[in-house]
Amino acid sequence: MYAIEQIKEYLKPEGWVLLNNFKKEINLIGEQVDEDEIVEGVAILVRGIGGLKQYLGVLTSKRFLTTDKQKKFIGFNFNEIHKFTTNKKITSTEISFAHNTEAISINILSDDLGKRFLKDLQDKIGILSDTPVENNDTETRQIVRVMKAIKMNIEILNGKEQLKQNGSGYKLAQAKPGTVEISVDYHDAETFKLVKWERVENVQKSASSIVGWTVIGSKFGNAGAIAGAMGANIGKDKSIATLFLKRENGEKVPLVIKCDKKDLEKLSLLIVAEEEETTQAAVAPPSTTSIPTEELIKLKELLDVGILTQEEFDTKKKQLLGI
Repeated sequence: MYAIEQIKEYLKPEGWVLLNNFKKEINLIGEQVDEDEIVEGVAILVRGIGGLKQYLGVLTSKRFLTTDKQKKFIGFNFNEIHKFTTNKKITSTEISFAHNTEAISINILSDDLGKRFLKDLQDKIGILSDTPVENNDTETRQIVRVMKAIKMNIEILNGKEQLKQNGSGYKLAQAKPGTVEISVDYHDAETFKLVKWERVENVQKSASSIVGWTVIGSKFGNAGAIAGAMGANIGKDKSIATLFLKRENGEKVPLVIKCDKKDLEKLSLLIVAEEEETTQAAVAPPSTTSIPTEELIKLKELLDVGILTQEEFDTKKKQLLGI
């Protein structure tokens, strides 16, 4: 199952010995992850005298999953967790909460995995961060308080080679308006400005839109390959969206992702950057001494594979040539 592989990816940096020790728990918990759940964190939990006995904790988009002393699966829905408190110890943090009518106490190992896990768990159940937000803008402070973090797995059809890390699992998250974080497996997330995103209801529109970004400087794949990837990956109940992202240095990173109805609902909640994207034509007049050969070739490829009509090709060509 995909969830099992994701749990393993989180644990890989800890070494193969740990992976082998938790093999049964990984399978047990992973098999209980629903199809509409996303694995968002893993931690080592400890119990017993001196915290010598270790077991596994998994955070999903809906629940906190682990096992009891008899190594049986248990899960806690976030909306059923109340009276949450923490108590820092030497090597772990004890969390206590009420789940329905039951009092729960769990110790999370205070390594990097555990610290991130605890913070994400607190975010899920609405516990405010201990770190104050220094901002005198009242409107901005209100946005930070009321905005709900968005996290989702994404399947990238084209553009993954532009990311700094390679892997099998890709996640998108937004905790701050105007920016998104893309993480690959267990690697640290990279932050991008979210210029815009577009739902693509047909291959032609998406390919044309991406070529537009290629024209203004984005290093993207061959236009024909873009269209081919889209055509091969659209399912009956699937759609495609294009994320138009920017790094801090201004580098443009368009990602074509596959998405179903639930994914589109999450994308609709994303808040894009206030700064509007400007095209190269708006920044500087077209050159009269050079011809954008590369861009014209890409447009011709779209025409040849039937993605663009002759009329659309002619229009784009005139725009590039400034006539």
